[in-house]
Amino acid sequence: MVKNKRKRSNKGFSLVELVIIIAIIATLAAAIGIAVLRYIEKGRQAKDLYHASMIKDAIQAYAFPDGFQGRNVEYEDPVTHVKENYKRGWIYVDKEEIRCSDQSTALALIESGLVSVSDDTYQKLRENEEESTRWFPSGPDGDYVCKTDIDEYVFQNSLVVMARNTWNTYQLDVYIDDGGEISLGASASNTQRSGGHEKDEKTASTFAKKLGFSNAKITPIGEQHSGR
Repeated sequence: MVKNKRKRSNKGFSLVELVIIIAIIATLAAAIGIAVLRYIEKGRQAKDLYHASMIKDAIQAYAFPDGFQGRNVEYEDPVTHVKENYKRGWIYVDKEEIRCSDQSTALALIESGLVSVSDDTYQKLRENEEESTRWFPSGPDGDYVCKTDIDEYVFQNSLVVMARNTWNTYQLDVYIDDGGEISLGASASNTQRSGGHEKDEKTASTFAKKLGFSNAKITPIGEQHSGR
């Protein structure tokens, strides 16, 4: 009788108990999975910010010429109606490529070692910058690939965006006023591109602040977050 009692008490889990245990395991696995994905995304963000900070340093260290070939930007103060003029350049980065708006921003990346081209191409870019003429290599040449429809210099290497959920593009801008003073801007977006750098104020603000623009705000001279 004792033997039979032992057999009857040595039962396995019931179906309900198994369902509860599986549900608990699934919940724990999901929580761990989310935590791991967040950790990976933070690592990717850190990599992007490290690359962006190097681009920022390259722009700040570069000696932009008097004949800087940036795009003309005019701003009129809404209160005083005083007009200010700027030359604007940018370095745009997405998941596939890096784009420089002009020879000077391209040379800033080349001279800082962030992108590479042949010595011959470097010398020709330098000569044409000094003569205030725009010249494009036939490409490909080193990291240089081609020019865009709006005359940007396109490079491809490991500087491309790594983040998956936080942003999918970012951009560093340089503004030079008539007195030669330089201002920097930063922006980012996590929206689908449809022919332009899409506005995404929340992402732009997050990116700019993480990049060190502690007083990041929308600038009057460009639709991105900026700081001097």
